[in-house]
Amino acid sequence: MLSIRSILLVLLVVCAAPRAVRGQAAPARDVSAKKAFALSLAAPGLGHRYVHGGRWRGGAAFALADAALWAGLGASLWKGSALANDYQTLAVSRAGAAGPDQPRSFYLNLATYRSQQEQIDNLLRQRLWDAVPRASDPANYWAWASEADFARYRRLRERSEALRRRAPTLAALLVANRFLSGLSALRAAGRAERMPVAVHLLPAPDPRGLPLVSVEARW
Repeated sequence: MLSIRSILLVLLVVCAAPRAVRGQAAPARDVSAKKAFALSLAAPGLGHRYVHGGRWRGGAAFALADAALWAGLGASLWKGSALANDYQTLAVSRAGAAGPDQPRSFYLNLATYRSQQEQIDNLLRQRLWDAVPRASDPANYWAWASEADFARYRRLRERSEALRRRAPTLAALLVANRFLSGLSALRAAGRAERMPVAVHLLPAPDPRGLPLVSVEARW
């Protein structure tokens, strides 16, 4: 499965693509910059193919990055779902938990406490009286059969959650790649001067997340 690091490496190559086409002369045939930009948003690289009369010059890198990102997103979702099914099955067979219809918070508790009683004891120590009745519900029962099962469950859940968190990052990179491809196609069409596009890099809401990209275009 493609890692975030390898996908970002592909995007670094892609980011150099717009610079590579700046020095090119405008295409001899009449092309629409609007259409080139729209095609790039639909499928990165397609706008370059339109501008250059069927050739992928300048757009191949964007198309390859798009394919790599889709592959990474699909693999993350599939593998994350498979791991979630594995840890839920383990919880049923080795902890006596109810079926897979339990909320996400329930599976978090299974990774935090070794049994329902341990969770209740912790709530009582913290004097969280209002949470005790819900935690004491027989439908929320579990007790790990062994320490090894508890540790294995935690590993499976951590891997599944890591893949789940990766999906939004890959989706954001897919969007960014489309805008980069569109800007590059605009330059390739030789219309950048008449169609100003401003790109602003904004701080990430989460310090551990990626920065936000703001794009303003005036047609």
